[in-house]
Amino acid sequence: MKIVKLLGVAVVVANTSTALATEPWIDADPAERPTRYEIGAIGVRAQAEYRAQATFIDPISLNSENQRRANWIEQRGRIGGTIDYEEKIKLTLSMDLLEGVLFGDNGSFVTEPRSESGMNLTARNPNLAKRCVGLLDGDRDPLDASSYGFALCEADVLRLRHLFAQVSTPIGILRVGRQPVAMGMAVQTASGDGRTNRFGVNHFGNSVDRVLFATKPLEAFKPKAERNLSEHEGFIVATMYDRWVSDSVALYAEDIHQSGVAFRYVDPQVSALVHGLELQTFYVHRWDQKYESKTNTIGARGAVEVGDFHFGFDLATNIGATREVSEAYSVISNDPVVSQDILQFGARAVARYDRPMWSAYLEADYASGDGDPESGTPLTQFRFAEDANVGLLMFEHVLHFQSARAAGAAVEVIRRLGAETFPAERINTQGSFTNAFALFPQFDFRPHESILFRGGVLVAWAPAPVIDQVGSLHKRDGNDIADDLVNFVGGKPGTFYGTELDARFQWRFMDHFALDLEAAILFPGDAFEDINGHAVRSVLGQGRTTFFF
Repeated sequence: MKIVKLLGVAVVVANTSTALATEPWIDADPAERPTRYEIGAIGVRAQAEYRAQATFIDPISLNSENQRRANWIEQRGRIGGTIDYEEKIKLTLSMDLLEGVLFGDNGSFVTEPRSESGMNLTARNPNLAKRCVGLLDGDRDPLDASSYGFALCEADVLRLRHLFAQVSTPIGILRVGRQPVAMGMAVQTASGDGRTNRFGVNHFGNSVDRVLFATKPLEAFKPKAERNLSEHEGFIVATMYDRWVSDSVALYAEDIHQSGVAFRYVDPQVSALVHGLELQTFYVHRWDQKYESKTNTIGARGAVEVGDFHFGFDLATNIGATREVSEAYSVISNDPVVSQDILQFGARAVARYDRPMWSAYLEADYASGDGDPESGTPLTQFRFAEDANVGLLMFEHVLHFQSARAAGAAVEVIRRLGAETFPAERINTQGSFTNAFALFPQFDFRPHESILFRGGVLVAWAPAPVIDQVGSLHKRDGNDIADDLVNFVGGKPGTFYGTELDARFQWRFMDHFALDLEAAILFPGDAFEDINGHAVRSVLGQGRTTFFF
């Protein structure tokens, strides 16, 4: 039985800056690194941010009379920075405070998360609850996806994102610790730093415990006076070792290891017309012994500026095999445990034309899908990084909500049957762009340096029928599952997500405050329709204040 189509094999690039200024699919915010303040030989760069966002969606469930409207106000603080000695030895720290914590004293006085007050009317202090999808109150069946919806969960007061040390030696840079998987925003990983999304916000980003060494090998053949040691231009080679899992320090077979190599070339000024050229390619291998997992990720990125035009592409392919998914679901099926092939592909391509007061932007996104949930077929569904947003509503909220409900029921099934690993968790898309091909033209208008108007039209199709893997397998009544497939709301699998209209307004003040207002309308396609062919239009509105230093 095959339910999960994505193992989330991470990619890596060798860039060590805070953001790729040449990435045409981002808002370069911040555009530059923080100011370095010197105290003798010691240098300090500090960053801080506080964000509060109110969101309203009507409806979040497109096919039912309940769970219609959703609204919440959430917040996040972020602090961090770098301390260095003569810019040769550095220590970097990044922490999130109250990530996703809701405004108010929320929850119950007798169950988790516990409210501070026993009466709503006498609430005096907020608590630490956050929004999540979970089992709803009442006499509900935890094995039924319809029993799940928006609930409250305990939130972390503080979450450590990054803590790593770096030394610049005469032959290259050595970095050790918990660090971003990749800098900037790639299709499969995103650093989560800054305010780079054209619509919506980032969250944690992707981090890894890593030992990395990066060098510029061609500089060794130049005279010492002509060597360019900048980490932001030239030809750079990086190698790394990652430890993703160590469940038992006594058992090597359970460990998940990863190693890889990346190549990057940057030329800030190719000619008077061509500048900002950046090319990257990488190879990553991940493996374990327990489930005989072997995966290879191969990818490439490129970006260039030609006059007022900006072009860029980013792609990644996961190839390999594993029996972890098949073994986990063998507890609820009679299918044999097999090693399933992995073949997943994702890509993004962007063209942008900039003028002083306006910009025209066209984005195309692709993530492979999988319309067959059985264990005898390959794992082919690719998933973008959670922080690599595509639109505001369709993938970020509606598909996320539907898939999270299905994942909740599936996890409960295999938990009760004694599974050792839980691939059903990956049914929850977490708001990622997945199993989709999308065209996303956008237009920016800037009447003043502090004012931005942005609009976009997102149209998305599914390469493979959108299915609820668990629901489809439960309905299997013979050797051919094709006539048993259902989507996340029990309807026939569809291949058109729909059309979404997105809008954003931003006002910035003194380059340390931003007010954002965003709205979206989703006209759903057959991928969201129930058994009666019903799915209603949905709207989103949200406002956000961000203070940053």
